[in-house]
Amino acid sequence: MCLSRKAQEEESKESDEWLSSLQYLNANINDLTISESFLDPGSEFGGINDPAIKVLGWKADKPSNFAIKGNSKHITDSLGWYTDVPVTLKDKEDKTITIIGNFIRIDNGETEPMLFFGMSNIQKVQGIPEPNKNQFRIKLHGKAYIIPTFSKAPVVKDQPKKDQDQVSTDSSSLTGEKNLKKNA
Repeated sequence: MCLSRKAQEEESKESDEWLSSLQYLNANINDLTISESFLDPGSEFGGINDPAIKVLGWKADKPSNFAIKGNSKHITDSLGWYTDVPVTLKDKEDKTITIIGNFIRIDNGETEPMLFFGMSNIQKVQGIPEPNKNQFRIKLHGKAYIIPTFSKAPVVKDQPKKDQDQVSTDSSSLTGEKNLKKNA
């Protein structure tokens, strides 16, 4: 599918807005620290990516066979379900909290382990993301916890193609001028 430059820029802008709106948190599964853990209230369910599963050495609990189109506009295939996954978080008082959730395995092309909490995970713990306060409030077993969150700066993109084309045109013009002078 070929998109116009304007459509590509609009899609990129939406993806950037989504990425910059994410609230990250520190999470562990077993002994694996997953620094790319985030809250995604726009996704129906939580996910864990292929590199995390490979490090954990897990086999899927249940098969799955559907495509996922998340908020990032990236479509990926589901690779299986993992049920009753214990995810450990620390609250602001450094208390350890374990949340049990179900996650879909995805291959999102990332090389680092990643985990995200979708709406089903957030609702299960009566969670309230508060990005302005950099916290995620949850209730678990009748107790309230505040989990610290943080944002990440957007990744700087490569030079726009229009500018790259201008640079290559300019350099080929210089080469052409040199060749003209040599031939003269």
